Amino acid sequence: MDRDIHNRNDALRDGSWDARIAEVNGWRGACLHQFSAAEMTVTETLLALSTAEAGGGKVRLRQLIGQRFEDLAAAIGPDGPFAEQGKAAYPALARYRERQEVFRALLCHGAIKVLVDQSGQWTLIIRSLSIRSRHPERGVVVLDQPEAGMRLASLKSEGQKLASLLGQLRRAMAS
Repeated sequence: MDRDIHNRNDALRDGSWDARIAEVNGWRGACLHQFSAAEMTVTETLLALSTAEAGGGKVRLRQLIGQRFEDLAAAIGPDGPFAEQGKAAYPALARYRERQEVFRALLCHGAIKVLVDQSGQWTLIIRSLSIRSRHPERGVVVLDQPEAGMRLASLKSEGQKLASLLGQLRRAMAS
């Protein structure tokens, strides 16, 4: 038993620990890239809508990305000035926000601890602390390596679908 622990510790010292950390950081970076791509297309769409003529409504252009998602939802949602033009994109936007906004906050603002098992697979523990109604709200999410891979694939797929639908909306508004 002591020999196994010693061998595992040697494995971590021989560079495999650094490789695992690089994998985790690569995964996290790939997730952040996907978020950035979705945020870019949301902003581009807001800018396009702000210059288009709508039946009686202005499009807000706020600074923070969460606010921009809200502004786009308000513009293309059922009661928005671009409800008719945005009816195909609105459900994808709502789904993206529901499934990805909390995950984005965790990756950007959560404290991450990396665990590595005997087979070299990593697991993330992400702890968050926020304030809701003047009270602390703590969260913990645990993702193992296969789950993290599936989460990235889902993020990429949902982001690409949203970008495609928002691109169609921008093209329709331009013509």
